[in-house]
Amino acid sequence: MLCQEGVWLDVYFFILKIDLTQISCISGFMKLTTKSITAIALFQCSAAVVSAAPDFSLSIHGNMSAGFSDEGHEHTAIHGHDPNDDFTLQGVELGLSMRANEYLEGFIGANVYLTDEDEVDGEWEEGFLKFKNLPLGTEIRGGRYLNRLGTENNVHLHGWDFATASLSTGVFLGEDGLRTDGAELSWMRDYSAGEVSISGSYGKAVVHEHDDAGHGGHALEEESQELAYINGDLLSVRSQVTYGNTDFVQHRLGLGFAQGENGYGRDTELVGADYTFTWRENGVEKGGRAVSAGVEYFYRNVEWHDEVDPSITGDSSQHSIALKTSYAWNENWKLAARYEWMDAVSGSSFSLYDRERTSLALTHTRQLGDEWSTQARLQYNHDKVADESSNNLYLQLGFSFGGGEVR
Repeated sequence: MLCQEGVWLDVYFFILKIDLTQISCISGFMKLTTKSITAIALFQCSAAVVSAAPDFSLSIHGNMSAGFSDEGHEHTAIHGHDPNDDFTLQGVELGLSMRANEYLEGFIGANVYLTDEDEVDGEWEEGFLKFKNLPLGTEIRGGRYLNRLGTENNVHLHGWDFATASLSTGVFLGEDGLRTDGAELSWMRDYSAGEVSISGSYGKAVVHEHDDAGHGGHALEEESQELAYINGDLLSVRSQVTYGNTDFVQHRLGLGFAQGENGYGRDTELVGADYTFTWRENGVEKGGRAVSAGVEYFYRNVEWHDEVDPSITGDSSQHSIALKTSYAWNENWKLAARYEWMDAVSGSSFSLYDRERTSLALTHTRQLGDEWSTQARLQYNHDKVADESSNNLYLQLGFSFGGGEVR
């Protein structure tokens, strides 16, 4: 019998599309379809899951910055959480993680920040359930989440190594990165020296909403950048391999792909590859010196049409590369450097500037207790946008409360 008391039961769900309110049970298999949600999920659970008491943990992170730019911030504040004024609140992140048991977890997170018009704004960044420890080493996330694409997209503001997001995240993936309302299936397998993982996601891209004030600059360049973002159906895939034959050295190689409908009603395609080397003096233990170095490459192809004459169509490609390195001489101090380059697209219907950025950041982190910490970061950026150069200096102050969040 299904749901007989004292009997452990494995139930497998395969949710293809929700448009009915119907439950049918056939030989221990349950098919559930309900209205308004589209998801794909396959998970295993037991009757004991229903009665388990979830563990909830709150996390709060805040980051503010002060600084100056000799040419203004409008050309360099690309990502939604980049410093956009001489003084700004980059974000107060409120997160709630839920850990029910070894199979079920969840997370919901919001961000409150100041816009470039000095107005308080906020949005729900993520809200998902995750089913893990499933057959064949798989896990499922469903809801709203940051896509696993590249090295930075699924990292929240408080986890950045720099006060500014990378150019590829802001220009290629979106003003708030690439997020999806949908479902993600991941497969992971440990081996003797590391881990192999593959994640695939499908759903609807979350569109960044803002007023028409923009960031200043050339109208065509702004319009092209905005319309090139994926804002419709979105498919993304990331594979990653980590290798470390000791606890002190790790190599990580990642490959990613995304394709979806853009603001022109056509397709944008993204391909990425990244490699990161990490050495830690104390291995998996805290403290000690640490060195990290990496490279990340992105290719983007945008199909477009002329906004005045839609019969004029085309597609344009761009490339970006980032070189990153950091050195921590203990658990409190870290020095990081990053160089980024992105080529231009020229045309009368679709046009984007070439960009270069060199960043140097010194970060001090102080642990105040098991769950409280503070952070101070001094960062210099040299930006080159087309033929214009600017120098930018930031002092970023932040705090963190809470443990690790469900990812």
